[in-house]
Amino acid sequence: MTIEGLKYADGVVRPQSVVWYERLAWAAVAAGLASSAANPALLARNYDRYANGFLALFVVSIVAQLVWIWVVARKRQNWARWISLIMVLIGIPVVFWDNAERLQFLNPISAIFWYAGYVLQLISVMLLFRGDAREWFSRKHLA
Repeated sequence: MTIEGLKYADGVVRPQSVVWYERLAWAAVAAGLASSAANPALLARNYDRYANGFLALFVVSIVAQLVWIWVVARKRQNWARWISLIMVLIGIPVVFWDNAERLQFLNPISAIFWYAGYVLQLISVMLLFRGDAREWFSRKHLA
């Protein structure tokens, strides 16, 4: 048994980069939830505008993020790793373009959580492209 206690049926242990990806990705989701919780006025405004649709979309988006982390970190899907990179790269200019609007609608605590979550997500995806993770996603056995 490994330090992480995670050995797959084929005897391959998840590399530390993937273990840390999963931890940081979960932390990014938690930071996003904290950002939402820190700004109840925005949640209330969106709920008033969209009623049940907002709540359903909020829950579906959280579940989708958790499933995505599972697909990348546990199911070892290389295509999901690449899509994660593409989405993070597309998000970089959006972070800067929407900066003024984000700071206008979010209170400072909420904004700090939002930016912290984005940085955690960025770092976590970068970990997926380290050498040990690349080998693991290519299904090569690690020594």
